[in-house]
Amino acid sequence: MKMEVKLRIEEADKLIREAEEALKSGSYDTCCVSSCYAIFHVVRAMIISMDMNPKTLKDAVHLICLSREKIGFTRDDCSKIYRALDIKSEIDGGYLRRVTEDVAKRTIDDAKEVLEKAKNFL
Repeated sequence: MKMEVKLRIEEADKLIREAEEALKSGSYDTCCVSSCYAIFHVVRAMIISMDMNPKTLKDAVHLICLSREKIGFTRDDCSKIYRALDIKSEIDGGYLRRVTEDVAKRTIDDAKEVLEKAKNFL
């Protein structure tokens, strides 16, 4: 496994642990942001492992979802990744007024599932 792939997977693991702590403390925004970044590190790790070089994260997500069958992802897995993009964009843009506990839990669960499937692929 390439060193950058390994580092990104380790970072995703770390971010999920941070998200879990944020969820426990009631910091739902922080939980979502950490979970989303975990997903993005997973996406980058997978792209690197497949020797692709997209210009943007959105392009990377699109390429991963186009390759989903090869990776072992489902359409639902891709929906989770796209949802993370939307949530992070809303938080950054100030459009999501309040992240609820349900949204935070769903986002961290999404991140865990995507990470586990990526580990199986890698």
